[in-house]
Amino acid sequence: MTIKISHAARMLLALCLLWGIPALATELSLAQALQRTLTHNPGLQLYPYQQRINDAAAISAGVRPNPELQVELADVLGTGDSSGVKSAELTLSLSQLIELGDKRQKRLELTQWQSELTERQYQLDKVDALAATMRSFLQLLHQQALLNWAEQKIAMEQQALNLAKERAQAGNVKDADLSRLELKVLQSRMEHKSLSATKQLNLRLLASHWADQPDFDAVSGDLTLLPALPALADVLTQLQQAPELQWWLTQQRVLESQLQLAKALGQADLTLGAGIRRNQQTNDNAVVLQLSLPLQLENPQQGTLLATQAATEQAQLQQQQTMQQLQLQTEHSYLQLTQLSEQIKDYQKAVLPLSQQVLEQIAAGYQLGIFDMTDLLSAQQEILLAKRHLIDLHYALHLQLLELERLTGLPMVVNAPQALLQQRSASSLPAQQELTQ
Repeated sequence: MTIKISHAARMLLALCLLWGIPALATELSLAQALQRTLTHNPGLQLYPYQQRINDAAAISAGVRPNPELQVELADVLGTGDSSGVKSAELTLSLSQLIELGDKRQKRLELTQWQSELTERQYQLDKVDALAATMRSFLQLLHQQALLNWAEQKIAMEQQALNLAKERAQAGNVKDADLSRLELKVLQSRMEHKSLSATKQLNLRLLASHWADQPDFDAVSGDLTLLPALPALADVLTQLQQAPELQWWLTQQRVLESQLQLAKALGQADLTLGAGIRRNQQTNDNAVVLQLSLPLQLENPQQGTLLATQAATEQAQLQQQQTMQQLQLQTEHSYLQLTQLSEQIKDYQKAVLPLSQQVLEQIAAGYQLGIFDMTDLLSAQQEILLAKRHLIDLHYALHLQLLELERLTGLPMVVNAPQALLQQRSASSLPAQQELTQ
């Protein structure tokens, strides 16, 4: 009995210890997030079914016309010599429709291009799904950076409060100044709490891209690690392979195949038949040959031809307009990237060091009584705002880089994790190749 009680006590103690240990935080990498999106995204999961539909359509398009069996019984159940079945003529024939104009091959070509168009649409939707996941991932990285910034802000304001309390003991600080500092610390803690709540919502938003609940507490990555930007000429060259342009090119192929099929359908088909005829009255047999060819005084596909031709020309125009729009958006995005890069360099090389220097000088002067509390708070606010703005600049640059990749079709799955997780070093590779390696 003593052994059982001792064992139960040990188990209870172990459970208490386990409950007392906080759960280990789990981080999600960008590669894992993108892989989950590719595997479980609700929209992308529909495409295998569409491909099966296309495969079934290809089977139907390749089916040849079936032969037709005809039985004809004439001169029966009449009057006179045709009464009963004594003068009956029985004809048994087999006919086959022969498609002219290579209709079967054109149907197969059309289904092949329609299947290719489905694949292009999948590529478009895949890029959009990955871009949306990347956008949520970057948003979480930005939120985590803001939380770290808020913690630094609290630590800085708490340090100023402690310093003010030391001076208050000597009677050099007013009660109003102490209250102001305590209020700032309180407001910063409230801001940190709000940022933490927003992060929880962003965790759920990221997991929603693969229709699941978050099983992670944070994401891994560093917004301050930036890739080398390619030359604009290389980006515009890559734009020729943009998924949206490839979709329009394939759409033109589909319409051209429809046009060719419509032309083929406008050509009449030939029906050939052969059989045997039995004359019951004379007890004779004969071979029957048949040839059938419709007389097409007007082309039944004339309206379809005109509509398909107009749709083809419309698709060509839309492709040109899409290309112009993509080029304009790419140039604008590239300009934004360049400007953001310059601003980040300015903040890193000039603004932050100078703000830090001013803060140190005012803090030292504050201890000597040269500066008052307003000066110290102002210096703290300047450097905190500068750090916050630098975080926002890094976030904005990654969003613009993501938009550039989405427009040009650069391999986000390969490129984006490198842009976030490791610093690119200078190499002899061309700029575009370096970005995609």
